[in-house]
Amino acid sequence: MNPSKRKKGQIKQGGTPEKGIRIGGNPDSVMQEVLSWSFADCDMDPQCRWSFCQQHLETDFWQTILPKLRQFETMTVSNIFMDSKKQNHKLSLDSLNKEARDRFVQLRIEAESIHSLRLGGKLRLYGFLVGSVYHIVWYDSDHGDNSSCVCRSHLKHT
Repeated sequence: MNPSKRKKGQIKQGGTPEKGIRIGGNPDSVMQEVLSWSFADCDMDPQCRWSFCQQHLETDFWQTILPKLRQFETMTVSNIFMDSKKQNHKLSLDSLNKEARDRFVQLRIEAESIHSLRLGGKLRLYGFLVGSVYHIVWYDSDHGDNSSCVCRSHLKHT
């Protein structure tokens, strides 16, 4: 049917899609991409102790977080999560403390795992990866062997 003679509301049928399915792509290619950020999934609730809200970030955003994110933007996903996996790594949702797991459900985030990025000392970002985009969810300023952090780090040999 000629598009100009199509009735209003009628769906165009037939033809071939402009972009086909890519065949032969390398599934590991995302590891060679440069990491980028999304703030769309940040927990902004000031009642959550790890939220990405102004009350919790104070001056940390400008002095620590932003400079570290800019540094990470010069690195590939592989550089960050493979070469530096002791500092930056994937965590199972089961390893989060109960409050964090419950909050993850409340936020309706459907990620299978969460990734921790070390910003320095006790400072961590927690989020999830979609391709080479890191979706920031939380900022934890007290990571360590304590029950108040997103994911407790049990000290060894103490």
